[in-house]
Amino acid sequence: MKRFNKKIKNYDKEITLLVLTESWCGDAAHVIPVINKVAELNPKIKLELVLRDENDHLMYAFLTNGGKAIPKVIGLDDDLNVNFTYGPRPSTATALVNDYKATHGKLTPEFKEDLQHWYNKDKGQTILSDLEQLLDL
Repeated sequence: MKRFNKKIKNYDKEITLLVLTESWCGDAAHVIPVINKVAELNPKIKLELVLRDENDHLMYAFLTNGGKAIPKVIGLDDDLNVNFTYGPRPSTATALVNDYKATHGKLTPEFKEDLQHWYNKDKGQTILSDLEQLLDL
């Protein structure tokens, strides 16, 4: 984390991280605090949260595999150009979900509990690694 903190503090581009979210979203409960901490470390990184269900036009512009999956992070420059999108979950968790769905067809309560354990063990490290790549640190 210390290495990442230094990189974020030295990040010299202005960027807004616009996040589509909802309070009931389990993935958002893990992703947003990490993104918030990143934004707190550098005043050039702004965090804006908007509710998915109140912003259909925006959500439909940033679907994930045709679905309204959240949280969805949209990295915007000063001219509101989209630099990247991220979400709804960290890369490793996405792979776990995709593999499980491919094998079982849908997510079960047991898998969701396993995913929660994965988030707890990972402690946001995959989110930081993913952001490091997206921000080109």
